[in-house]
Amino acid sequence: MDENELNLRAIFGLLRRQFRLIAVTVVAVVALATLVAFTLTPTFTSSALILVDPSNKNLLAPEAQMNSSAADSARIDSEVELARSDNVLLRAIRDENLVTDPEFGVSIGLWPRILTFLRLSTPALPTGEQAVNQALSELRSAVSVQRRGLTYLISVQVRSEQAEKAARITNAIAESYIADQLASKVDSVLASYNVLQARIGQAREAIVSSEGQFDTFVSDNMQRIIEDSGRTDLAQMQQQMAQLQAARDQSQRSAEAVTTYLANEDWSSIVSTLQSSALDELAQQRQDLADQLSQAGADTPTAVNLRDELAAIENRLRETASSEVSDLRASVTQNQTQEDTLRQRLRQEVLGSSLSADVLTRLYELQQGAELARTQYQTLLARSQDLEAQADLQLADSRIVSPALPPERPSFPNKPLIIILAALAGLGLGAGLAFLRENLIGGFTTEEQVESVLRQQVAASVPRERAKSERESLANLMVTSPLSLFAESIRRIRAVLDQDLRSPDEESLGSRVILVTSTAPNEGKTTTALALARSYSLAGYSTLLIDCDLRKPSIHRHLNLDPSQGLLDFLTDEAMRDVGVQNIVSKDNLTEMTLIIGSRRSDLPTDQLLAGPAFGRLIAAARNSFAVIVLDSPPLAPVVDGRYIARFADAIVFVLRWATTAQTDARRALANLDEAKRKDAKTVVVLNQLDISRSGYERKYGGYYAAYDN
Repeated sequence: MDENELNLRAIFGLLRRQFRLIAVTVVAVVALATLVAFTLTPTFTSSALILVDPSNKNLLAPEAQMNSSAADSARIDSEVELARSDNVLLRAIRDENLVTDPEFGVSIGLWPRILTFLRLSTPALPTGEQAVNQALSELRSAVSVQRRGLTYLISVQVRSEQAEKAARITNAIAESYIADQLASKVDSVLASYNVLQARIGQAREAIVSSEGQFDTFVSDNMQRIIEDSGRTDLAQMQQQMAQLQAARDQSQRSAEAVTTYLANEDWSSIVSTLQSSALDELAQQRQDLADQLSQAGADTPTAVNLRDELAAIENRLRETASSEVSDLRASVTQNQTQEDTLRQRLRQEVLGSSLSADVLTRLYELQQGAELARTQYQTLLARSQDLEAQADLQLADSRIVSPALPPERPSFPNKPLIIILAALAGLGLGAGLAFLRENLIGGFTTEEQVESVLRQQVAASVPRERAKSERESLANLMVTSPLSLFAESIRRIRAVLDQDLRSPDEESLGSRVILVTSTAPNEGKTTTALALARSYSLAGYSTLLIDCDLRKPSIHRHLNLDPSQGLLDFLTDEAMRDVGVQNIVSKDNLTEMTLIIGSRRSDLPTDQLLAGPAFGRLIAAARNSFAVIVLDSPPLAPVVDGRYIARFADAIVFVLRWATTAQTDARRALANLDEAKRKDAKTVVVLNQLDISRSGYERKYGGYYAAYDN
């Protein structure tokens, strides 16, 4: 429970500390989204509703219309796929001429336009099938077809830059879908009709074949039938049928021949075929007129009259021959009728006669086969006629129940929704950036952030102050302005160190070594070390401040001193070590504090000097003479000297510069420091150069310190 509360507290603290970053991120994202939303091309969406009725719609059998499959969900889903099929879309493209439409038609792509702008190529618009495919691709991306829940309703939606165009194309797609559905049903019926037509031809041939087999059997077995039945009239009937068939065939051949002769105006063949005296006389008159016409001049009145008379004679020949052909065809029909009647009578007489069992059985078998063939033929013929009627009486299974109308407002972009989503996205992005800045990227801005990231105690936050002059150190405020916020923050550091260093059985602070270090240069480490040492000195402790930065000593500049010898000389000159530290020790001009400062930079590596026995003996001697020894260490990131100094420290003050020190560098420096220091050495963190006007500290306590500082 406590852990959850701490986690929530840490989260809310992070959000509070990084509120400005989150707010700026949200405002930026919302502003960008708003700009994009108002620059996007508006898109209108129009919708049409189609009702799919799965019931049977056979107008020739209306009683079967209620046999619908109400639970046939797959049927409705199939209709959805058919409604957005390429076949329907291509019909809509053709009806609305979308190939030439600026929005859905052919266009030049972005890359060809760039090449054209650079005059690197000349683009060519696609034509033919490519143009249709491009229009199909554009329309397919703008069309959405969905089923409304589990109902029989299908919603067809089209997006377009123009409201009227969106409604027009939507209705065109809906109508194309219904027209395609109706055409599919008609095609299905006609396909069935064509199949039946082929079957009808086979059934007709089967009838002819079965009846021919009956007649052939009777003809082949006539002598046996006469012997069994004793009826000689059956042979006479068969002979009459043969005569009628011969006459019918002769008349049929004559009629066909005369028809051919009439088309060719072969009058002599017509006369010889029909053997008619009337035609013979007309043919003779025609021949006479033709002879007279051949002897007359071409353009004489006599020739003109002869040609008119010849044409009239030929018309009479044609009319007479046509009449004769009609008589022949009537004779064919009459002979056929008589033949059929006589054939049926012969069949009945044969079947009614006393015949042997095998003959009678065979006759009945042939008759039954003929009847079955006739019945099948009639069934197929009736079904064919039914399908032929159905092809003209088909109804679509779907209908438009709500046609598309031009929408009043665009469906995209939805500006309020985009702004709301952008605000949420900005909030999430801001929180993510806040987390990265708090834990990975940015500097430290609050004590809570330091404790959350570094897992170390924060002793105090030292405010940013300005010295009265460039040559005066901020550490002088411990003496010149002891009631200032800067001086109080240094005393707070001292109080935390005293509490950490004092053991429970000790009433007073013993000799302690305090190391002041930082991650990188220019973080205020030296100022903090000098101010802290002065704070101990002002509190009555015998204090020694050692400038351990042999690479770049700086305490002497804060004190405006220019010593001739320093710690570097002591560690490198054995003769000086034999004499003692008297030559490198000086006094602070504002307090009773003792100083060992640097005089010059080292041109050689200094880590071996700080790791050597001379420096260890110096610290041991200082512990015997002073209550507090403050070591100003080099920064940990650029040099390794601080790691060798850390092993002498009882407490470590790790200085961070407010909003500047990188968190990753600080964590790495602390990790190196933990490896180098003693296990019992305490580490506290100081957040230095705090901007109190931005941190909110001044709003809380600025008035109090200002009152006492005056």
